[in-house]
Amino acid sequence: ANFKERQNRKQGNMLRLLHFALATLMVCSATADITESRTGIKFPNKVNGSSLSRLGVRTKGPIKVYAVGEYEDGTYLLKMSMGVGAEKMASALSDALKPRCSDSDAVNSFEECLVGGLPDGAPKGTSLSFSTGGGKLGVAVNNKSIDTIKSNDLSSAFAAIYSDKNAVCAMNAIGDDGEQESAGGWGVKPEKIAFWGGVVGYSLGLGIGKVFCRGD
Repeated sequence: ANFKERQNRKQGNMLRLLHFALATLMVCSATADITESRTGIKFPNKVNGSSLSRLGVRTKGPIKVYAVGEYEDGTYLLKMSMGVGAEKMASALSDALKPRCSDSDAVNSFEECLVGGLPDGAPKGTSLSFSTGGGKLGVAVNNKSIDTIKSNDLSSAFAAIYSDKNAVCAMNAIGDDGEQESAGGWGVKPEKIAFWGGVVGYSLGLGIGKVFCRGD
């Protein structure tokens, strides 16, 4: 009876270790940055509590200009893959807004705002954040708020740049495993699978070793 009790205890401990390892894996995956596969640019999994839902890349011919992440609350995070002048960047976004927005004054205000918020242009690595919720468009550069333009038409039009049928780039959904989906499938990197497999395997091996070496 004592032997059977010890075996049951060991099996219970092994199951608890397995649950702990899987829970740790899920937490780490949920909090880790997500890498846009074509540019290698990392995006936070959450911004202000809102999860990253889609990723895309704005290109001009073969040139990758910036990667863009869309968050569930309507925030769009643009990260520059190459350097672009302030006027050129502002003009490009304004040109995308004009056919989508009937509020021309708001578009002009947006363009002026962005030029003023980029005194040194938009060098590679610059982060531009645009929040589209609440009938207004919030603009931030490198996590510093620049301005908020109150215009429902403008905020809706900005979201449409990346979501309507004429979107400036394809946006790929983020899967439940935190990986960027693509037309060819899930795109889970083998090295990531190997890394987390090693983490789980090490945790289980260490725990099982302790269970069986206790000598009870």
